[in-house]
Amino acid sequence: MRYTLARCIPLLALSGVVAAQSPASSTVAAHDATRAQPRYRYRLLGVFDEATGAPIDSVQVEDMLSGTSSVTSSTGTVSLFFLPDGGSLVRLRKIGYEPQTMMVAIAPADTTPLTMLLAKAPQQLPGMTVKAAAPTYHSWRLEDAESRVKSHAGGSFIDEAQMRKLDNETLADVLGSRLPGLMPVQGVHGETYFVSSRQPCSKSMGGCVHPDCFVRLYIDGILSTAAADYNRMSPIDYAIAEFYPGPATAPIEYVSGNTNCGVLLLWTRER
Repeated sequence: MRYTLARCIPLLALSGVVAAQSPASSTVAAHDATRAQPRYRYRLLGVFDEATGAPIDSVQVEDMLSGTSSVTSSTGTVSLFFLPDGGSLVRLRKIGYEPQTMMVAIAPADTTPLTMLLAKAPQQLPGMTVKAAAPTYHSWRLEDAESRVKSHAGGSFIDEAQMRKLDNETLADVLGSRLPGLMPVQGVHGETYFVSSRQPCSKSMGGCVHPDCFVRLYIDGILSTAAADYNRMSPIDYAIAEFYPGPATAPIEYVSGNTNCGVLLLWTRER
């Protein structure tokens, strides 16, 4: 069953995080459209090498919830003037460095420039050929996720082998068709959100007319406090997806606040 979302989204609490700039011609259009924005919208992000302190250019700064992105300049900085109020989860990624996911506030009270340090990714020795039946992860969080996938305990899962076969689909289609317990809800502008299929409304008195029991989304272990439009997210960014219908089955570290609507864990690919 697919609902149309009318008055649900205002019920979802949004807190300050960051979205990123569209590339190429979209950047110019975004710049023109935001010239008159308040000064706090022009917050700076600087990215530097953890070992040397040198600025890192060409780091992709991506809004995980919309897919839009920008890159750092030769000084390792990027202006966040084009980012919307409210916010999003942001991922920093460059070949040769370990990716990082973080929350960044864009609000009148949050104007201090941000600094992020990236560590070099482990390098394969020259001439070494690695053959493995399954991915070998550098991140212990991804290793834990892979262990849960193999155990099939308490939830529904999509592993990296499956996810890579679905790169050309939207994340909304991939998750909605393969993770039981997720029910898609359509926003007024064609967005797709997910609510719990067993409890679509947080309060079901008088029937569920406007589903608002939104699943709690974690990306790389970080809770998203912004509404995620899964139509604008791509499987190509993710290695593993896990869904737990309630707090009784979810990993204990992700049981906080209201998890009665379910917990969705997404883990980004390392390569």
